[in-house]
Amino acid sequence: MEQLIKRDETRILLQGGKHTVNQIAATLGVGRATVFRVQKTLKEGTNLLHKKGAGRPAILRNLIKHSIAQYVRHDKKKTIRGIVTNLGEKSGTKVSKSTIGRCLQEMEYSKPWATLVPMLSEKNKLLRNEWGKKNENIHWCHAVFADEASFWLKPGRVRLWTKRNRKVIQPTTKHSVKLHIWVAFSSMGTFPLCFFRRNMDATFFVNILEWHLIEQAEVFHGQKWFLIQDNDPKHTSRIAKAWMEKNMKKNQREWPSQSPELNPIENIYGWIKQKLYKDNFTSLVQFKKRIQEIWDSIIPQFLAPYYKSMSHRCRLVVEQNGSKINY
Repeated sequence: MEQLIKRDETRILLQGGKHTVNQIAATLGVGRATVFRVQKTLKEGTNLLHKKGAGRPAILRNLIKHSIAQYVRHDKKKTIRGIVTNLGEKSGTKVSKSTIGRCLQEMEYSKPWATLVPMLSEKNKLLRNEWGKKNENIHWCHAVFADEASFWLKPGRVRLWTKRNRKVIQPTTKHSVKLHIWVAFSSMGTFPLCFFRRNMDATFFVNILEWHLIEQAEVFHGQKWFLIQDNDPKHTSRIAKAWMEKNMKKNQREWPSQSPELNPIENIYGWIKQKLYKDNFTSLVQFKKRIQEIWDSIIPQFLAPYYKSMSHRCRLVVEQNGSKINY
Protein backbone atom coordinates (compact mmCIF):
# COMPACT_ATOMS: atom_id res chain seq x y z
CA MET A 1 0.00 0.00 0.00
CA GLU A 2 2.84 2.38 0.88
CA GLN A 3 4.42 1.88 -2.55
CA LEU A 4 1.10 2.48 -4.30
CA ILE A 5 0.58 5.78 -2.45
CA LYS A 6 4.10 6.96 -3.28
CA ARG A 7 3.56 6.07 -6.92
CA ASP A 8 0.27 7.98 -7.05
CA GLU A 9 1.91 10.96 -5.36
CA THR A 10 4.69 11.01 -7.96
CA ARG A 11 2.31 10.63 -10.86
CA ILE A 12 0.04 13.44 -9.68
CA LEU A 13 3.02 15.75 -9.16
CA LEU A 14 4.22 14.98 -12.67
CA GLN A 15 0.98 16.38 -14.05
CA GLY A 16 2.46 19.76 -13.18
CA GLY A 17 -0.93 21.39 -13.00
CA LYS A 18 -1.40 21.00 -16.74
CA HIS A 19 -4.31 18.55 -16.48
CA THR A 20 -7.78 18.84 -15.07
CA VAL A 21 -9.03 16.78 -12.14
CA ASN A 22 -11.06 14.67 -14.54
CA GLN A 23 -8.02 13.93 -16.69
CA ILE A 24 -5.90 12.95 -13.68
CA ALA A 25 -8.66 10.73 -12.32
CA ALA A 26 -9.01 9.01 -15.69
CA THR A 27 -5.26 8.55 -16.04
CA LEU A 28 -4.85 7.04 -12.58
CA GLY A 29 -8.10 5.13 -12.60
CA VAL A 30 -9.33 6.73 -9.36
CA GLY A 31 -12.27 8.88 -8.35
CA ARG A 32 -12.32 12.69 -8.54
CA ALA A 33 -12.67 12.86 -4.77
CA THR A 34 -9.42 10.92 -4.39
CA VAL A 35 -7.58 13.37 -6.65
CA PHE A 36 -8.97 16.37 -4.73
CA ARG A 37 -7.94 14.77 -1.43
CA VAL A 38 -4.40 14.00 -2.61
CA GLN A 39 -3.94 17.46 -4.11
CA LYS A 40 -5.09 19.04 -0.85
CA THR A 41 -2.69 16.89 1.14
CA LEU A 42 0.21 17.80 -1.15
CA LYS A 43 -0.56 21.51 -0.90
CA GLU A 44 -0.56 21.24 2.90
CA GLY A 45 2.84 19.52 2.72
CA THR A 46 1.74 16.49 4.75
CA ASN A 47 2.74 12.87 4.08
CA LEU A 48 0.58 10.56 2.02
CA LEU A 49 1.66 7.46 3.92
CA HIS A 50 -0.95 5.42 5.73
CA LYS A 51 -1.49 6.75 9.24
CA LYS A 52 -1.34 4.38 12.16
CA GLY A 53 -4.81 3.54 13.39
CA ALA A 54 -6.48 4.66 10.18
CA GLY A 55 -8.72 2.40 8.18
CA ARG A 56 -11.49 0.02 9.07
CA PRO A 57 -11.08 -1.57 12.51
CA ALA A 58 -10.53 -5.33 12.64
CA ILE A 59 -13.77 -7.27 12.74
CA LEU A 60 -12.38 -10.32 14.49
CA ARG A 61 -11.51 -10.03 18.15
CA ASN A 62 -9.22 -12.59 19.73
CA LEU A 63 -12.20 -14.35 21.32
CA ILE A 64 -13.84 -14.83 17.92
CA LYS A 65 -10.55 -16.04 16.42
CA HIS A 66 -10.34 -18.58 19.22
CA SER A 67 -13.88 -19.76 18.38
CA ILE A 68 -12.95 -20.16 14.71
CA ALA A 69 -9.90 -22.25 15.64
CA GLN A 70 -12.06 -24.41 17.91
CA TYR A 71 -14.56 -25.08 15.12
CA VAL A 72 -11.90 -26.50 12.78
CA ARG A 73 -10.11 -28.43 15.54
CA HIS A 74 -13.29 -30.16 16.67
CA ASP A 75 -14.70 -30.71 13.18
CA LYS A 76 -11.97 -31.09 10.56
CA LYS A 77 -14.58 -31.24 7.78
CA LYS A 78 -16.12 -27.91 8.79
CA THR A 79 -16.81 -25.55 5.89
CA ILE A 80 -16.18 -21.79 5.98
CA ARG A 81 -19.88 -21.26 5.30
CA GLY A 82 -20.63 -23.39 8.37
CA ILE A 83 -18.29 -21.27 10.50
CA VAL A 84 -20.03 -18.08 9.32
CA THR A 85 -23.39 -19.56 10.32
CA ASN A 86 -22.14 -20.75 13.73
CA LEU A 87 -20.59 -17.37 14.56
CA GLY A 88 -23.83 -15.62 13.69
CA GLU A 89 -25.89 -17.99 15.85
CA LYS A 90 -23.47 -17.95 18.79
CA SER A 91 -22.40 -14.32 19.06
CA GLY A 92 -24.43 -12.43 16.48
CA THR A 93 -21.22 -11.53 14.65
CA LYS A 94 -21.57 -11.06 10.90
CA VAL A 95 -18.34 -12.02 9.16
CA SER A 96 -17.74 -12.71 5.47
CA LYS A 97 -16.34 -15.99 4.17
CA SER A 98 -13.23 -14.22 2.85
CA THR A 99 -12.53 -12.77 6.31
CA ILE A 100 -12.84 -16.21 7.88
CA GLY A 101 -10.52 -17.62 5.21
CA ARG A 102 -7.87 -14.96 5.87
CA CYS A 103 -8.14 -15.54 9.60
CA LEU A 104 -7.56 -19.28 9.18
CA GLN A 105 -4.55 -18.62 6.94
CA GLU A 106 -3.08 -16.24 9.54
CA MET A 107 -3.45 -18.99 12.15
CA GLU A 108 -1.66 -21.35 9.70
CA TYR A 109 -4.69 -23.57 9.07
CA SER A 110 -5.17 -25.13 5.65
CA LYS A 111 -7.53 -27.76 4.24
CA PRO A 112 -5.57 -30.10 1.95
CA TRP A 113 -6.96 -33.33 0.56
CA ALA A 114 -6.70 -36.02 3.22
CA THR A 115 -4.50 -39.04 2.52
CA LEU A 116 -6.65 -42.17 2.58
CA VAL A 117 -5.28 -44.97 4.75
CA PRO A 118 -6.94 -48.22 5.86
CA MET A 119 -8.53 -48.09 9.28
CA LEU A 120 -6.60 -49.88 11.99
CA SER A 121 -8.30 -52.94 13.40
CA GLU A 122 -8.53 -53.27 17.18
CA LYS A 123 -6.27 -56.31 16.93
CA ASN A 124 -3.56 -54.35 15.12
CA LYS A 125 -3.88 -51.44 17.56
CA LEU A 126 -3.20 -53.86 20.39
CA LEU A 127 -0.21 -55.34 18.55
CA ARG A 128 1.19 -51.87 17.83
CA ASN A 129 0.79 -50.89 21.46
CA GLU A 130 2.59 -54.01 22.68
CA TRP A 131 5.31 -53.55 20.07
CA GLY A 132 5.90 -49.99 21.22
CA LYS A 133 6.26 -51.04 24.86
CA LYS A 134 8.61 -53.85 23.96
CA ASN A 135 10.91 -51.87 21.66
CA GLU A 136 11.13 -48.36 23.11
CA ASN A 137 14.45 -48.93 24.85
CA ILE A 138 16.29 -51.27 22.49
CA HIS A 139 19.51 -50.25 20.71
CA TRP A 140 18.10 -48.74 17.52
CA CYS A 141 21.61 -47.79 16.42
CA HIS A 142 21.99 -51.42 15.22
CA ALA A 143 18.71 -51.47 13.25
CA VAL A 144 18.80 -51.89 9.47
CA PHE A 145 15.70 -50.30 7.92
CA ALA A 146 14.83 -51.74 4.50
CA ASP A 147 11.99 -51.58 1.98
CA GLU A 148 11.08 -51.37 -1.70
CA ALA A 149 9.61 -48.39 -3.53
CA SER A 150 8.50 -47.50 -7.06
CA PHE A 151 9.25 -44.33 -9.00
CA TRP A 152 7.55 -43.21 -12.23
CA LEU A 153 9.58 -41.48 -14.93
CA LYS A 154 6.61 -39.19 -15.54
CA PRO A 155 4.73 -38.68 -12.27
CA GLY A 156 0.97 -38.31 -12.33
CA ARG A 157 -0.52 -35.28 -10.61
CA VAL A 158 1.74 -32.27 -10.05
CA ARG A 159 1.04 -28.82 -8.60
CA LEU A 160 1.74 -25.87 -10.93
CA TRP A 161 1.40 -22.14 -10.29
CA THR A 162 -1.07 -20.34 -12.54
CA LYS A 163 -3.41 -17.35 -12.60
CA ARG A 164 -6.78 -17.90 -10.95
CA ASN A 165 -9.47 -19.62 -13.04
CA ARG A 166 -7.00 -20.77 -15.69
CA LYS A 167 -6.92 -24.42 -16.65
CA VAL A 168 -3.59 -26.12 -15.97
CA ILE A 169 -2.47 -28.82 -18.40
CA GLN A 170 0.47 -31.16 -17.83
CA PRO A 171 1.33 -33.38 -20.84
CA THR A 172 1.85 -37.00 -19.87
CA THR A 173 2.20 -40.44 -21.37
CA LYS A 174 -0.45 -43.13 -21.22
CA HIS A 175 1.81 -45.66 -19.49
CA SER A 176 4.75 -44.06 -17.71
CA VAL A 177 7.93 -46.08 -17.22
CA LYS A 178 8.27 -47.37 -13.68
CA LEU A 179 11.48 -48.16 -11.85
CA HIS A 180 11.62 -50.16 -8.61
CA ILE A 181 14.31 -49.83 -5.98
CA TRP A 182 15.26 -51.70 -2.83
CA VAL A 183 17.11 -49.63 -0.27
CA ALA A 184 18.36 -49.99 3.28
CA PHE A 185 20.11 -47.78 5.80
CA SER A 186 21.34 -47.84 9.39
CA SER A 187 23.11 -45.51 11.77
CA MET A 188 26.35 -46.25 9.92
CA GLY A 189 25.12 -45.17 6.49
CA THR A 190 23.35 -46.41 3.37
CA PHE A 191 23.44 -49.87 1.80
CA PRO A 192 24.01 -50.59 -1.92
CA LEU A 193 21.03 -49.48 -3.97
CA CYS A 194 19.24 -52.18 -5.98
CA PHE A 195 17.31 -51.22 -9.15
CA PHE A 196 14.88 -53.56 -10.87
CA ARG A 197 12.04 -53.41 -13.43
CA ARG A 198 10.47 -56.83 -12.96
CA ASN A 199 7.80 -57.67 -10.42
CA MET A 200 9.38 -58.84 -7.21
CA ASP A 201 8.58 -62.33 -5.95
CA ALA A 202 9.85 -64.20 -2.89
CA THR A 203 12.82 -65.75 -4.69
CA PHE A 204 13.99 -62.43 -6.10
CA PHE A 205 13.55 -60.83 -2.67
CA VAL A 206 15.76 -63.49 -1.06
CA ASN A 207 18.42 -62.84 -3.71
CA ILE A 208 18.41 -59.15 -2.79
CA LEU A 209 18.92 -59.97 0.89
CA GLU A 210 21.80 -62.24 0.00
CA TRP A 211 23.53 -59.85 -2.42
CA HIS A 212 22.79 -56.45 -0.87
CA LEU A 213 22.01 -56.86 2.83
CA ILE A 214 23.93 -59.36 4.91
CA GLU A 215 27.53 -58.58 3.97
CA GLN A 216 27.11 -54.82 4.35
CA ALA A 217 25.16 -55.21 7.62
CA GLU A 218 28.01 -57.24 9.11
CA VAL A 219 30.58 -54.70 7.92
CA PHE A 220 28.62 -51.97 9.68
CA HIS A 221 27.47 -53.78 12.83
CA GLY A 222 29.15 -57.18 13.14
CA GLN A 223 26.58 -59.64 14.49
CA LYS A 224 24.54 -57.03 16.42
CA TRP A 225 22.39 -55.83 13.53
CA PHE A 226 18.69 -56.64 13.08
CA LEU A 227 16.40 -56.10 10.10
CA ILE A 228 13.34 -53.83 10.17
CA GLN A 229 10.90 -54.31 7.28
CA ASP A 230 7.14 -54.41 6.83
CA ASN A 231 4.92 -57.47 6.54
CA ASP A 232 4.65 -57.48 2.76
CA PRO A 233 3.63 -60.97 1.50
CA LYS A 234 7.04 -61.36 -0.17
CA HIS A 235 8.77 -60.68 3.15
CA THR A 236 6.63 -63.18 5.05
CA SER A 237 6.41 -65.86 2.36
CA ARG A 238 7.40 -69.45 3.09
CA ILE A 239 10.50 -69.12 0.88
CA ALA A 240 11.66 -65.89 2.55
CA LYS A 241 10.99 -67.18 6.06
CA ALA A 242 12.93 -70.37 5.42
CA TRP A 243 15.90 -68.50 3.99
CA MET A 244 16.00 -65.95 6.82
CA GLU A 245 15.68 -68.68 9.44
CA LYS A 246 18.73 -70.36 7.95
CA ASN A 247 20.91 -67.32 7.17
CA MET A 248 19.91 -64.58 9.61
CA LYS A 249 17.95 -66.21 12.42
CA LYS A 250 19.27 -63.85 15.10
CA ASN A 251 18.89 -60.76 12.94
CA GLN A 252 15.12 -60.70 12.61
CA ARG A 253 12.71 -58.41 14.43
CA GLU A 254 8.93 -58.59 14.47
CA TRP A 255 6.97 -55.73 12.94
CA PRO A 256 3.33 -54.70 13.57
CA SER A 257 1.00 -54.68 10.56
CA GLN A 258 -0.38 -51.41 9.13
CA SER A 259 2.51 -49.39 10.56
CA PRO A 260 4.30 -47.48 7.78
CA GLU A 261 4.61 -44.34 9.91
CA LEU A 262 6.71 -46.25 12.45
CA ASN A 263 9.42 -46.98 9.88
CA PRO A 264 11.69 -43.98 9.15
CA ILE A 265 12.53 -45.36 5.72
CA GLU A 266 9.15 -44.00 4.60
CA ASN A 267 10.41 -40.51 5.50
CA ILE A 268 13.57 -41.16 3.49
CA TYR A 269 11.48 -42.17 0.46
CA GLY A 270 9.48 -38.96 0.78
CA TRP A 271 12.69 -36.93 0.84
CA ILE A 272 14.06 -38.76 -2.22
CA LYS A 273 10.88 -38.10 -4.22
CA GLN A 274 10.93 -34.44 -3.25
CA LYS A 275 14.48 -34.09 -4.55
CA LEU A 276 13.92 -36.30 -7.59
CA TYR A 277 10.86 -34.64 -9.10
CA LYS A 278 12.36 -31.17 -9.08
CA ASP A 279 13.85 -32.20 -12.43
CA ASN A 280 12.27 -33.35 -15.68
CA PHE A 281 13.61 -36.55 -17.22
CA THR A 282 13.51 -37.67 -20.84
CA SER A 283 15.15 -41.07 -20.45
CA LEU A 284 15.30 -43.92 -17.98
CA VAL A 285 19.10 -43.63 -17.93
CA GLN A 286 18.88 -40.03 -16.68
CA PHE A 287 16.21 -41.01 -14.18
CA LYS A 288 18.19 -43.90 -12.74
CA LYS A 289 21.37 -41.82 -12.57
CA ARG A 290 19.63 -39.07 -10.60
CA ILE A 291 18.17 -41.53 -8.08
CA GLN A 292 21.64 -42.98 -7.57
CA GLU A 293 23.12 -39.49 -7.09
CA ILE A 294 20.53 -38.61 -4.46
CA TRP A 295 21.11 -41.89 -2.63
CA ASP A 296 24.90 -41.47 -2.74
CA SER A 297 24.60 -37.96 -1.27
CA ILE A 298 23.16 -39.30 2.00
CA ILE A 299 25.63 -39.28 4.90
CA PRO A 300 25.31 -40.82 8.40
CA GLN A 301 24.74 -37.39 9.98
CA PHE A 302 21.68 -36.94 7.78
CA LEU A 303 20.31 -40.33 8.86
CA ALA A 304 20.86 -39.78 12.59
CA PRO A 305 17.53 -38.01 13.35
CA TYR A 306 15.63 -40.81 11.61
CA TYR A 307 16.95 -43.83 13.49
CA LYS A 308 17.14 -41.82 16.73
CA SER A 309 13.41 -41.07 16.42
CA MET A 310 12.48 -44.72 16.91
CA SER A 311 12.26 -44.59 20.70
CA HIS A 312 10.02 -41.55 20.41
CA ARG A 313 7.82 -43.28 17.82
CA CYS A 314 7.46 -46.25 20.15
CA ARG A 315 6.55 -43.98 23.04
CA LEU A 316 3.98 -42.10 20.94
CA VAL A 317 2.25 -45.24 19.72
CA VAL A 318 1.93 -46.43 23.33
CA GLU A 319 0.49 -43.05 24.36
CA GLN A 320 -2.02 -43.37 21.50
CA ASN A 321 -2.96 -46.91 22.59
CA GLY A 322 -1.82 -48.27 19.24
CA SER A 323 -3.55 -45.68 17.05
CA LYS A 324 -1.81 -43.90 14.19
CA ILE A 325 0.86 -41.36 15.10
CA ASN A 326 1.90 -38.22 13.27
CA TYR A 327 5.33 -38.92 11.78
